Amino acid sequence: MKGILSLLAKAKLIELSEDEQLAASAERPAAVPDAPAAPPAEVAETRMHAGTAAAAPDLPSLADACADLDGATFSDLFASAGVPASPYPAEKLLRLLDGLRAMDAGTRKSAVLAMDAADDNWQIDDCVRDADLKIAALEEHKRRLAEQMQERERQSGELVSQIRVVLDEASTAIRKQIAELEQLLEREVTRAAQETTSVEAGLRAAREATAREARRMDAEIERLREIPNTFKAPGAAH
Repeated sequence: MKGILSLLAKAKLIELSEDEQLAASAERPAAVPDAPAAPPAEVAETRMHAGTAAAAPDLPSLADACADLDGATFSDLFASAGVPASPYPAEKLLRLLDGLRAMDAGTRKSAVLAMDAADDNWQIDDCVRDADLKIAALEEHKRRLAEQMQERERQSGELVSQIRVVLDEASTAIRKQIAELEQLLEREVTRAAQETTSVEAGLRAAREATAREARRMDAEIERLREIPNTFKAPGAAH
């Protein structure tokens, strides 16, 4: 049983007293290997975390990247793309067109051209050029976003592959340690069974010896009892 207690203590399932620890150290057979110093799950978890960190230590999360993109305004995008200021911005003309939605398309276009002809401060060509530049800036921004997303997908795919490799290695290590623990447990169970058989055999031998000795005592008592039975006067104290 001391062997089983030692095994359970090695697996951190129980704690031994100082006397039990000394007894386990003194009686542990040289042929029985020590149990692993740490539970397999703890070892595997440490290996997985270390492997994952080494795989991509500086890789930001997709959520962080998207959070930065969500805060960009069109004005910021146009400014970073170098779109020059327009005498009559495209957005202003869009607001004007929204106010004329009740008209059909031809009438709406004629009305805008008439306003252009009546006002020397702006020209419709300014709006068209501004709209073209802004469309190009937005298209370029979309292209960069697609490239960034492709790179993120590539990095994420590599990281997932590395995580799976680490998981496979950890799983192999865990299974190996489980097999070693099962072998150790099997040896301990076998030894415990042998010790139990030995103890029970000793108990049977002790019972048989006690019974033989009792029969021997009974035989001698019966032999000695012949004397008082023969020579003691009736009624005399024993």
